Amino acid sequence: MKKLVLTSLGATLIALAGCQQDSTPGELLAPSYSPNWSPSSLAAGPNTWDHQAQSVGSGVNGITDPVLKQQLDAVIGPPDVVARLHGAQKIQYATLGRILSDLGVSVTSTTANSAGELYTSGQSALGVAVYASRVPELILPSTSALAKEYDIFVAAAAEILTSNLASSTRCPGVQIVDATTGDFTHDGLSCLLGKPAKPDHLTLANQLVSQAPTQAIGQQIAVATLLAAAHTSE
Repeated sequence: MKKLVLTSLGATLIALAGCQQDSTPGELLAPSYSPNWSPSSLAAGPNTWDHQAQSVGSGVNGITDPVLKQQLDAVIGPPDVVARLHGAQKIQYATLGRILSDLGVSVTSTTANSAGELYTSGQSALGVAVYASRVPELILPSTSALAKEYDIFVAAAAEILTSNLASSTRCPGVQIVDATTGDFTHDGLSCLLGKPAKPDHLTLANQLVSQAPTQAIGQQIAVATLLAAAHTSE
């Protein structure tokens, strides 16, 4: 039963971290040219079918009201900008390494099962380029790439929690866990996500910890899940 609860909480964290609406002003994202295309041909166009999470006719789509969704998309920018922001290109191998380094993780570590060792030995699974064979790096993430990336994040979570991000270049001195209460901090989760954390992120992350077998395991799962949700695609 505990395993099912942890899985459910982890999935909710992924949905919150990976799918929340970007608040970047549309004018900063809009291209400076006027492309000759029809908005209806894009993934963000009016002809796109939004899957319904609830039964047809219930009046609830489980995500966002279609009219409200169009209004939110309009704030971001034209359809081509919205489509680009919702792309799912794989994070490049070098970029993943820089993200880990920015969070204070040693990507050069040779310790068995450390984040650095998994990162170095997992090049094939992560779809790196094979220059000798003239094979470029994979653009779309494969199942093995996503699995290996999560393994790396789980190992990295232990280092991030130990250092409390104090030695990181992304958020120097930030405490990811409150030393008194043991709860996650808003600044700590915001650092992991790369954008301001919502109250629901804190609630679910702390709830996951409380229902895990131990506090350390719960914290490690929560950190790894947030990292995977925020950095699965570019």
